[in-house]
Amino acid sequence: MSGFSMVLRNASGTVVFPTTEECDNNTVLPDTREWEIPLKAGELAFLTFKETAINCLDGWQVLKTTGIQTDICGPNKPQNYFFRKTVNISMTRFSKSCNSTKIAFIYFRFEFHLTMSSHHIKLGQPVHFFVGLTGDLGLKMYLDCWIEYKGSLTFPTNITLSTSTLSTQHLFQYPGSYLIRAKCDGHEKHVPFETSDMNLNVECGLSPSSLQIPHKNLNMQFLKPTDLVFHHRYCYPISYSLLLDDVIMVENHTEQNLNEMKFLLKAFKKVEFNLNSSMQQLLGPGPHNVTLMLQNNVSYVVYPTTVTLNEEIKDFKVIVEEYVGFHPHHFIINATVSQGAPISVSIQIKSTESNLSHFSGSLFCPRDYLSMVMKANVSQPGIYTVKALAKSNISLSSLLWAQFEALPQIYNVFISSLKPISSYSRNYVYAFVRGDIGDYVMTIYLQGRPENHSFTISKLEYDHKDLPSLPFDAKSYKLIKVERVLYHIGMQQVTGFIRNSKQSFPFVGWVDVLETSSCLEDLRIRDGNYQGGFENPLKVFDYLTFSVDFKFTCKNMSEVRYKWLVFPVATDMDMATYTYEVEFEKESFEPELIIRADTLSPGLYVIKVKVTSENVKSDLLEGKLKDYTLIEIPQKKLHFVILGGNVLQTDNNMTVLRFESSIDYNKYYQHISYNWFCSIKQEELPTRIVMGKIQRKDSCFDWHTLWVTSGHVMEISMNELRQSEHYYIRLIVSGPNYDATYADQKVVVQARQALIVNLKCWSNCGKYFSPHLSIILQLECDNCLRRKWTLSPNPGHQLPLCDYQEFCKLNASLLIPSSNVTGTGYNIHGENSSVTIFLNALSSHSGGSCIVLPRMGSAYTTKFNVTCAGYIEGKYQLMYKFFLQEKGHRYLLQYGFDPVLYDIILPPGRSSNDVTIVVEICTPDQSCVEENLSVTVVDNYDVNDGVINELDAALLSNNLQKIAQFVLVLSSTNKLNQSKRKEIISKMAEYPMLSLESVKQIADVISHITNNPKLLEETQLQDVQDILDRVESLVPFSASRYDDANSIVRSCMTTTSQLMRLVRFYPFKNEENLRMNRLGKLLMASLTPGEEVISFETKSVEGRMLKLNNHVTNPFDANTSFVQLSNLQSHITDDVINVEQHIIDGRQRRPLQDLDPTMLPFVLTWVQATTVPEPSHRPCSLFGPCSVFTGLMPTMAGKTASARLMRTRFPAWLCANVVTTLLQGWSGPRVIKEARMSLQGRLRCSRRNCWFFPTNWTTMRSPPTCGTAS
Repeated sequence: MSGFSMVLRNASGTVVFPTTEECDNNTVLPDTREWEIPLKAGELAFLTFKETAINCLDGWQVLKTTGIQTDICGPNKPQNYFFRKTVNISMTRFSKSCNSTKIAFIYFRFEFHLTMSSHHIKLGQPVHFFVGLTGDLGLKMYLDCWIEYKGSLTFPTNITLSTSTLSTQHLFQYPGSYLIRAKCDGHEKHVPFETSDMNLNVECGLSPSSLQIPHKNLNMQFLKPTDLVFHHRYCYPISYSLLLDDVIMVENHTEQNLNEMKFLLKAFKKVEFNLNSSMQQLLGPGPHNVTLMLQNNVSYVVYPTTVTLNEEIKDFKVIVEEYVGFHPHHFIINATVSQGAPISVSIQIKSTESNLSHFSGSLFCPRDYLSMVMKANVSQPGIYTVKALAKSNISLSSLLWAQFEALPQIYNVFISSLKPISSYSRNYVYAFVRGDIGDYVMTIYLQGRPENHSFTISKLEYDHKDLPSLPFDAKSYKLIKVERVLYHIGMQQVTGFIRNSKQSFPFVGWVDVLETSSCLEDLRIRDGNYQGGFENPLKVFDYLTFSVDFKFTCKNMSEVRYKWLVFPVATDMDMATYTYEVEFEKESFEPELIIRADTLSPGLYVIKVKVTSENVKSDLLEGKLKDYTLIEIPQKKLHFVILGGNVLQTDNNMTVLRFESSIDYNKYYQHISYNWFCSIKQEELPTRIVMGKIQRKDSCFDWHTLWVTSGHVMEISMNELRQSEHYYIRLIVSGPNYDATYADQKVVVQARQALIVNLKCWSNCGKYFSPHLSIILQLECDNCLRRKWTLSPNPGHQLPLCDYQEFCKLNASLLIPSSNVTGTGYNIHGENSSVTIFLNALSSHSGGSCIVLPRMGSAYTTKFNVTCAGYIEGKYQLMYKFFLQEKGHRYLLQYGFDPVLYDIILPPGRSSNDVTIVVEICTPDQSCVEENLSVTVVDNYDVNDGVINELDAALLSNNLQKIAQFVLVLSSTNKLNQSKRKEIISKMAEYPMLSLESVKQIADVISHITNNPKLLEETQLQDVQDILDRVESLVPFSASRYDDANSIVRSCMTTTSQLMRLVRFYPFKNEENLRMNRLGKLLMASLTPGEEVISFETKSVEGRMLKLNNHVTNPFDANTSFVQLSNLQSHITDDVINVEQHIIDGRQRRPLQDLDPTMLPFVLTWVQATTVPEPSHRPCSLFGPCSVFTGLMPTMAGKTASARLMRTRFPAWLCANVVTTLLQGWSGPRVIKEARMSLQGRLRCSRRNCWFFPTNWTTMRSPPTCGTAS
C-alpha cells in the first residue's frame, strides 16, 4: 500500500514512523510515506536521524532523500545532512508489525547570512563582516566558517550551530570591486553550505591633496575643435562630469579595471573632454566657467576653472560726439568691433592745449558684443583728444584717435501745463530744463507764435515746492515759466529749441486746453509722496495696488475715465517715453491698477495715470489730469516651505513618502521650476541645481544622483531608499526674474512603528510669519489619543492652551524671531510621533505714532484728520490702512501709501461717545503693526447736504475709497434714501474687484447699504446677490491673508442675514443658506475651539457664535468640535437667524453608505422652522405668511432630534425643514453626502431657550402641511 506526502512547514520538529497512535489503533500502515520540507531562497535545512528500538530481525526500512538512499539495517547508518533546496523524504517499510523498528528524524530550518558594514568602503578604512545563523536549531554543532573573495581572503573560526553571529573585519590594500562569500564546513560528513556572492566596492577617497590637479586657466581659439585636458594623480574608481557655464554637461566614466602599477606609483592620469564646434557655438566667444567634478560613491572633488574662447579683433572703431558736456555730467564713448571677444579697451583723454590727462579708463567685454559703451567726463570746457587701444589674447589692434569739444549742454526738456488750462485766459506753460551750468536762449512756439527767453543754469539742484508729481526727479531741472493766453481747444503742440554758443537743442511738448476751467483738481496717486517729483521708489515684492484721489466738481452728466501707463526708465532723472510703454490689459482702464512683480522684469518703472471727465451728451472734455509715481521691481526671491513641517517622523512600514511645495500653482507662477533632492546628510544637499543632478555621494539611493524629480509634488517609494535613520529633502525653486531659493525638510525614520502625523498651517503661513497675526497650526493624526505642543528654543516649554487639542493658535508675541514648534501625537499604547515646524518672523518697522484731530467733534459734520508719522522701514515705503471699528468689526476707510486720512466724517459714538479708528501699518512683505485711536463724537441728529454732495461726487468719479468713507458713516441715517441706496448698489455692481482691499471695501459698503432691506427693490436684491457671488469667488485667492479674508466673509454674512429678514426674500432662502454654509467654512478655517466666530445683531436677535471645545459639545465623539449660538436675546417674532452649526471631522474617513438620512452620522445640521399660527390646522409653507426661523439641531444616529431655537412666542405646532450634511476631509472640510428631510413636531420652551421635538407624522391629529427644502 502506497503512502501519502506531508508538507512540514514548522521551523523545527520530530517525525516518527509509524506513530504511536497508528500502532495503538491497529491502523493499516502504508508501505511508503513521504514528507517534504520546502525551503525558500536563503534558507537551509538540517536533518538528523535517530534509531528507536531497531529490530532488523522483524523487518527493515529504507530511507530515500534527495540524492541519498540509506538502508537502516545496512552498514551505512543514518547521519546528519544539510540541504540548500527543498527536501523530499521517502520511507519504505517492509515489516507489517508495529512492534518492529520505528524510524525518527529531527529537522530544523535556519538561515545563513552575510552582511557588511557598507557596500562602498573608502580605501584605508576597515570593512566589518557579520556571519549569522538565524533559527532555533536546538542542538550544538561546531562549524568552521570563513569569508573569501577571489578565493584568497580567509579567516578560520568556529561558531556554534545555533542562533549566533560571527564578526570580523578586514583592511583592503587595493581599491576595486570584490565578490564576497561566506562558507561553513563541519567535522562531520554533510553538504557544505555558503552564502550568495555579494558586491563590495573599495574606493579611493578623493581630495584636492590626493588628486593634486594643477590649476591653470585654459585659452583656445574660438570654433577651432580642441580638447580640454586635465591631469591628476591616479585614483580608482573615478567618474568625471564637466560643466560649462551650467549649460553644457559632458561625462567621462572611469576605466573598467584597476591599474595596479599606476596606483602604486601615484602616477598622473590625463582626462580629455572634446569641445567641438557646436558646443563652442552654443557658448559663444569669451571666458566661460568650467566645473570639473570627480566623484565615486564615497567622495567627490569639485575643481573650478575657466576656459576662454578667443577671436581676432576686426574693424575696431571709437565714436564720440563732436560736442559734449562737462562735470558732473557724463558723455558716452562708444567702441565698436565687427568681431573680437574677449576684448579689452583702454581709453585716455588729454587736453589739446595742456596735454594733461583728464580721464583714463578701461573696458572689458567678455562676450561677443559689437558695441561697448564707456561713461567719461571732463572737468571744464575745451578741446580734447581720445586715445584708444584694443587688446585680446590672440591679437593686438593699432591705436585710434578722436577729438571732441566740451561746452555747456542741454540733456532733457519737459513741457507741461501741470494742470489743464482754460482757453481765453492767462495761463502758465512750464519748461523743465536739465543741463550744464551756463547761459542759454530758449525759443518757444505757442500756437504758432515764437517767443524768446534767455536764462542761466547756475546750479545743479533746485528746490521746487508745491509742484505736482512729474515723470522724473525735478530737483535737477531748471524751471522756466511762460505766461500766455491760448485760444485753441484740445491738445496743443509746443515746439522750440534751446541754443548755446555752437549748438541748438530742439524739443516738443503738449499742453491741454479746455473750453472752461477743469472740474477735476488735485489728482494724486496714493503713493505717500506729497513733495512732488520722485522720492524713494515703491518696491514691488509681490504686488502693489495703486488708486487715486482727486477733487471732482463736474456735472451729473459727466463720465470719468481712467488710463494707466507704465514706462521703464534707467534712472529717476530720465523721462518716460511712449516708445517703451509696457502694455496692460483691461485693468489699465480701471480706477485701480495692480502691479504684480511677476509681470515685469527687474528695474525702474514710471507709473502714469490719466483721468478725464467728459460730458456724456456733448462729448465735451470737462477735465483732464495726470499724475506719476516711480516703482522698482527688485530681483525677487520666492518664500516657500515644504508642507508638513520642517522635521517629521515616519517608519519603514510607510510605503510612499509624499512632499509638496507651499507655492500655489497659478498663472503668475506657471514658469517656476521645481527641483527635488534627497540625501542622507544635510551638508551634502546642493545649492546649485546642476551640481545636484550629477553628485552621487550620500544620495538617498544607491548609485543615483541627489536629484529626484521635478514638479510641484514629489513622491518617493520607501523600498527604493537606502537604509538610513534619517533623510534630508531639499526643494530648489527658480524661475525667470527670480533668484533660486530652497527649503529643507528632515525625515526621521523610527525603528518602532510610528504614528502618521502631519502638521498643517491654516493662518499666517509661509517661510516667514507676520508678527502682528496669530499662527494657527493643526496636528493631523488618525490614531492619536492625545496631543502635546512644545515651543523651542526654550527646552521643553509646553503650550498648555494647545495641549490635548488638534489645533494650536499661537500669539506671535510668544515667539522670538526664530522659534520651533513641535506637535507630538500619542496613541492608546503610549507610542508617539512628532513633527516640527520652524517659524521665522518678518522684520518689523520701528517707532512712529498716529493721531486724530480734532479729538472731539460732531457726528456727520466735523471733518477729522488722521496722521501717522515716524514709522521707518529702511528705504521702503509703508502701506497704511485706516479702519472704522464698530462692535469688534473693522470697516476699511482708506488704503494706500499715504500716511494721512483727510477730511472724514464719523458716526456718533456708542459708549461714552467714543469712536475707534484703527490704523494698520505694513511693510511690503506684510509685517504689520497697529494703532488704535479713540475720538469723541457726539450726535447732532443732522446731516449736512454738503456731505451728500461729496458722496455724489465720489459716485460720479468711481472713487471707491471716498464712497466707503461716506456710506460706512451715513448708512444709519435717513439721508441714504431708497434712490440713493439704489444708486450705490448699482455702482458697486459695476465696480471692478481687482485687489483684496477693493473687495473688502465693496463688501463693507454692501453690508451697510443693506442694513434696511425694506428700502431695496427686487433688482437691487439681485444685484446684491451678484455682488456677493463675485466676492465669494475672490475671497480664497489669497489663502495666506486669512485676516483680510475673514473680515470680508464677516461682512458678507452680515449682508446675507439682513436680506433674509425680508418676507419677500423667501424664494432666495435656500440659496442664501448654502452661501452661509460656504462662507462659514471659510470663516472657520482660522478659528480654534473656544474662540468667538462672530457677534451678530439683527432686527430681533442679538447673540454670538462660538467654536466650542470637544468635551463641551459632543461627549460621544471626542474628535469633533462645532459652533453654537450663545447669549441669544429675542425682541420680535418675524425674523431669521441664518447661522449654521459645524461639526467637522477631519480624521475618521470611513466609507459612506446609502443609509436612511435620519441614520447618517451627524456632522452638520441646520433647521429652518416655519411657525404655524395658532389655533391652526391650515397649511403653511416656506413661502407663505408664516414666520421663519433657523436653528441648530445636534442629532446623533438613532437618537431623538432636538433643536435649540431662540426664545420667542412660538405656537405649539412647528414645521421644520432639515438639511443634514456629512463633512469629511483630510486637508479641510469636504461635503461628501447631503440629505434633506421634512419634520414636524412640538416646541417646548424654557425661560430662555426653546427645544424642537420631532413627532411621527402618523401620531399627530390633522398635522399642518410643511414645505420642503429643495
